[in-house]
Amino acid sequence: MAENEEIKALEEKTEETEQVVETKPAEAVQEKPAKKSKGDLSEMSERELLIELLKEQKKASRRSAITAASMVAICLIIGAAVLIIVPRVNATLNNAYQAIDTIETVVANADKAIGSVEQSLDGIDKMVKNVDKVVVDNTDSVSKTVDRMSSIDITSLNKSIKDLSDIIEPLAKFFRR
Repeated sequence: MAENEEIKALEEKTEETEQVVETKPAEAVQEKPAKKSKGDLSEMSERELLIELLKEQKKASRRSAITAASMVAICLIIGAAVLIIVPRVNATLNNAYQAIDTIETVVANADKAIGSVEQSLDGIDKMVKNVDKVVVDNTDSVSKTVDRMSSIDITSLNKSIKDLSDIIEPLAKFFRR
């Protein structure tokens, strides 16, 4: 702000100087040499140097204002983006944590199920071994029984049964009376 005031004050002084020069008679005014190029500052008068300096300061202040406005706009855009993106990222992370917790629970349940299956398989193995033992034990008994049955004389057994039947038949008739 102070620079703008200084620039305005210098502009007013130059205008006043121009008015004074115009009011003087034409003879009193010295002819100005032809306009010099802007690149050659050593041949310029103090007044011309001040005017050029003022112009350059105005340009610089405009550039500074444009840069500041651009920076404010960029900061606002970045701030808006952060306000929009951060909650979404936070929600996504919360969903990821919940999914991980669910997966951990499923894995723990799967481990328990696998342990139960292993125990069941161990029980089945023991049962099969016991069945094998029973079969082996019974095989011995069955083979002994088969040997004993094969040693029985069926003809004599039939004869004994017939004789027993002949003895019991008269007794059965007697008690039926």
